[in-house]
Amino acid sequence: MSQLFKRAGLSAILVLLLLPLQAGKLEKAFKALEIHDYFKAREIFRKEVKKHPAAAWYGLSVISGRADNPFFDIDSAYQFILKADLAFSEAPDKERGYIGTMGVSYTSIQAQRSHVYDLAWEVAKGQNTVASYRSYLERYPGGTRGDEARTVMHHLAFQEAKATNTAKAYQVFLDAFPEAKQVYEARTRQQEAVYEEATSAKDLPSYLAFIKEHPENPNVRQAEDEVYRLCTPSRTIQEYREFIFDHPENHRVPDAWRSIYETYSKDLSVGTITSFIAEYPDYPFMEELVDDYKTASLVLLPFRREDKWGFIDREGTERIKAEYEWVEPFKGGQAMVSRDGRVGTINRSGKSVVSIEYDDVNEPVEGTSVVERAGRVGAVDRSGELVVPMIYTDLGDLHEGLAFAQDHAAYGYVNARGESRIDFRFGSAGNFHHGLAVVGMDGRSGVIDRQGAWVVPPEYEWVEGFRDRVSRVRLNGRTGLVSMYGDMLLAPEHDHIGTFNDGLALVVTGDRCGYVDTTGHFVIPQEYEAVTNVANWGDFNNGLAEVQHGGKRCLIDTGNNKILPCQYIDIGRTTGGLIPVRKKTKWGFVDRAGKSVVEAKYDQAWEMVEGLARVKQGEFFGAIDSTGKEVIPVRHTSLLDVQDGHLVAGEATGLGLLDPNGKMVVASLYDEVGMVADGVVRVQRNDRFAYLLLTDGRFIWKEEGFTRADPASAE
Repeated sequence: MSQLFKRAGLSAILVLLLLPLQAGKLEKAFKALEIHDYFKAREIFRKEVKKHPAAAWYGLSVISGRADNPFFDIDSAYQFILKADLAFSEAPDKERGYIGTMGVSYTSIQAQRSHVYDLAWEVAKGQNTVASYRSYLERYPGGTRGDEARTVMHHLAFQEAKATNTAKAYQVFLDAFPEAKQVYEARTRQQEAVYEEATSAKDLPSYLAFIKEHPENPNVRQAEDEVYRLCTPSRTIQEYREFIFDHPENHRVPDAWRSIYETYSKDLSVGTITSFIAEYPDYPFMEELVDDYKTASLVLLPFRREDKWGFIDREGTERIKAEYEWVEPFKGGQAMVSRDGRVGTINRSGKSVVSIEYDDVNEPVEGTSVVERAGRVGAVDRSGELVVPMIYTDLGDLHEGLAFAQDHAAYGYVNARGESRIDFRFGSAGNFHHGLAVVGMDGRSGVIDRQGAWVVPPEYEWVEGFRDRVSRVRLNGRTGLVSMYGDMLLAPEHDHIGTFNDGLALVVTGDRCGYVDTTGHFVIPQEYEAVTNVANWGDFNNGLAEVQHGGKRCLIDTGNNKILPCQYIDIGRTTGGLIPVRKKTKWGFVDRAGKSVVEAKYDQAWEMVEGLARVKQGEFFGAIDSTGKEVIPVRHTSLLDVQDGHLVAGEATGLGLLDPNGKMVVASLYDEVGMVADGVVRVQRNDRFAYLLLTDGRFIWKEEGFTRADPASAE
């Protein structure tokens, strides 16, 4: 404590050195103070308050500010020095000159004030409580440690709120410290706590009560999801119908209606659609259903005639006239088409849905499609009606009911009706996931909630977003992890963090790597070698990850157990019963117990897809099945992975199609081959194409100028 009053003590010594030999009362007081006769000094100072207030109050403050006497009291020392300061400011020059001979000056008074502040700070710091720092700020508003006291107080108060972890605790913090930097996280945690406390029973009444009592809480959509889930446990038509009737305002009502329709008419036949219309005349998407009814049994395929495009059915009959510059295959009952340089969509009957007047049309998301025209963007609904006006320079797809939009160089968010929901104040914006969206401000990235409040302040170079409820972030070129509450789960001090797979993410630091879980804790320590390209192959896949130890590759599971020993040069992806492994220069296959099934004889081997794995020897390709049998001989010049139950294979004469047993079902005669519908194959030669049926090889349609080579040439 003696260090704290050096400055004040020095000032007092100067006072005494300046005393005249024939001392008056005031001089005697300072003389007594010099020899630590505090009782005599205090008695005289108190009597001299009226005559020499500045000096007397100063002396009393010095006494109260020293811990070696019974009058030690920091609050009193503070009050005395405030009075001394005021009295000195009002003292005439003659008085100032007189007391100045005893060292009482503006400088000494300020030194004593600083001494008192230091004493008070040490008390507050020693107790280190919210109350002690609040007391310091309230009693000593001019204290030199005010900012530090406020920062520590906010930290301690927030830690107390987090320890309690209740909505009330967070609200108390928010009410008491609205200026604290932790308010962003506190608000998010408070809203989450309100949700968790209100729905702790996890039953239907608790979710319904929460929705009614907290309509502005960002977790309302999650509660509505739970209501939907609880009301439709068996996903029956009756459950969906009752849900629609009981909860008409729930955002999942359209999903329930469509689920009824999809369940009722899985075969999409005319009979079931007719019955559905009769039973559910109040179906809100009747126009979509009518379109399905008209073309329920049709498979529509794009065709070209005289450089114009239309659609034919699987019999080759023209269903939609060839009048478009280009078309895309049907998706979700609509196909994108272009005419006169403009884009729109048509339904299966050829009727325009999204008017062909736009420069671009996105695929529908949450019932709306973004459209662009002349540099401006808006959105249309499933019927083609413009629901978001064409006033924005950028517009995202709807996610969780909100879409980012740009207006006058600033980003904000609108709903499906085009109504502004979050103010336009950001430099960049992304889609919402789990109630959170990444936005940019002043060249930095942060995260906001559905109310536009900061959850993660904008202080990072990059924020990934919360698709997996955990986000990667980058700061000063290093990578870390944050939670949905803005908590730092893993400090940004790593070279690379991979995506989460099977609950774990690869973390590379220097020349070592390991794996963390979604809490940021290392489940698998950084005991493996981080070679240059580890980020390309080190992520978990189907419960297994490839790692390197001692210069050799091995395979571990999520518990860090060795599934394959560290003895391989390389290991392929683990997508099937057999795993491709490389020893020296050749590839073979082992099972998940590490037993060799196919000897290492191939120059290249790939992962299993739909029960087959491609292999290569020299310049030729083949495939093995899950038993290791070479079902497709290694004699093809090219071979693609299985798709729609078939493989595109190349030979010297061209491309053809194989079934999984290696049988050639479409001869190798073409430049391009691919399955386009059930049992229908599209083939192309010399920029002209045709469709044929797998069942009998019959061509159902051929473009003018299409020629087929002699099948014998493929033998």
